[in-house]
Amino acid sequence: MTLSGTVVPMATPIDGNGQKIDTETLERFTSMLVENGVHGLFPGSSIGEFSSLGIDEHETVIQTVTSAAGTDTRVLAGCCGTSIREVRTKLEAAASAGADAAVVVTPYYLETTQEGLCRFFFELADESPLPLLLYNIPGLTGNEITAETVARLAEHDAIVGLKDTSGDLIYLHDVLVSTPDSFSVFNGMTATAVASLDLGLDGIIAGPANVFPAELVELYEAHRRGDQRTVSRISSNVVMPLVSTYQDMPTAAAIKHLVDLNGLDIGGPLPPLAPLSPEQGQQLRECYNQVTEAVNTVTR
Repeated sequence: MTLSGTVVPMATPIDGNGQKIDTETLERFTSMLVENGVHGLFPGSSIGEFSSLGIDEHETVIQTVTSAAGTDTRVLAGCCGTSIREVRTKLEAAASAGADAAVVVTPYYLETTQEGLCRFFFELADESPLPLLLYNIPGLTGNEITAETVARLAEHDAIVGLKDTSGDLIYLHDVLVSTPDSFSVFNGMTATAVASLDLGLDGIIAGPANVFPAELVELYEAHRRGDQRTVSRISSNVVMPLVSTYQDMPTAAAIKHLVDLNGLDIGGPLPPLAPLSPEQGQQLRECYNQVTEAVNTVTR
């Protein structure tokens, strides 16, 4: 399986009471992203607050997105957890829903070794009904998959790619040179999106694509065709203002607020995340207005 392009780590809409998944809004949200040309959807992501969802809620999210996405947009289902049994349950549900692949984060809470990570991922891969992408985000899990371990895991036929959110470009270079060309490598740290594409990565998994999907798709497409002027414009006018504004806020809460400003109310963050402060909301509004004006100026 070849995976590339701009993938959206989707925020999860919650109803007004904060009690359940808002499936109707999730369908609309999915359709909007597909209509704007995104190459892939990643429900059950960190921005999607997977760690705050129950098994049944996770299944609802994946089924809803997969059904609404149609057949032309890849769905990379987040199937994250700390136990083999939990992740297998999510993998089976994602496969039944029709997802194209699954993203599995490194286990968290308990510290482990590289051998322990290999044991975890190999056991999952041996019986997985879907191709797997490794998810390296050591700042949140406390466990890094080293480049050497990624190369070892990439030898398994079912392990087809990596999403890295370490922000370490040297690490990404080392992964690229030590894995087959068929192994897809995505950068999940949007601030280094352009630099990572310069390295030769297959794509980006970008939080701002929840709000400005067409612009993040164009960033990837412009880079692929060598249009540096467009790449620089989108990076300067869209990516960096957004990332610099919400970098000290809970990302899921900030993205949800931005989606709301963009015209779709998807609710607030789930516990344990706190609602944004009025000051944070105002900062995001000012940034959103600035970015929207820059985007509209180009399209007029």
